[in-house]
Amino acid sequence: MAGVEKIKEKILQDADIKVNEILEKARLQAKEIVEKANQKATLRAKEISQKSAYDISEKKRIINSIVELEMRKDILSAKQKSIDEAFDKALLRMNNFDSKKYEQVILDMLMASVESGEEEIIMSDDGKKKLSADFINKANKALESVGKKGKLRMSDEIRNISGGFILTGQGVEINNSFEAIIKLNRDEIEPKVAEIFFRV
Repeated sequence: MAGVEKIKEKILQDADIKVNEILEKARLQAKEIVEKANQKATLRAKEISQKSAYDISEKKRIINSIVELEMRKDILSAKQKSIDEAFDKALLRMNNFDSKKYEQVILDMLMASVESGEEEIIMSDDGKKKLSADFINKANKALESVGKKGKLRMSDEIRNISGGFILTGQGVEINNSFEAIIKLNRDEIEPKVAEIFFRV
């Protein structure tokens, strides 16, 4: 599906653009976590400093294990937060495409998802406003050029989606909102985004 591939590509591009900023933030968070962990370990070591040498050594080992586990958990949480921010920013950027680019993305997505050519398109109010007055005619001509019926209609119904559209026909609804596509493909895209963020 060409539209989905474009969205995947856009997400990866956005992640790459923001990588230095967010990676630096993650590194600073990790540094802060390490510093706090070291302070905790030092404090706990002082608390048990009057115990026997064996007790101190054993307790230090246990404390260090606990601190290391807490650090890993905090670093993982910081990484996940950075990845979530990348997806949020990608969605925001897609919703802020200029009218021409937005219209082209919607057209590409329609071409990939329309079955009969007689479906109805449901969009958000903002999404509709980004499309040109003759968008439906363009879409129908494009469908006819590939042998499908050119009888798409724009619904009067308004849906609360950030961008993209919902396609209905023959009692079936296909959710092609940007957020639904990102959610559907996130499992596939997230490892690539993480690799971009956390490559050495």
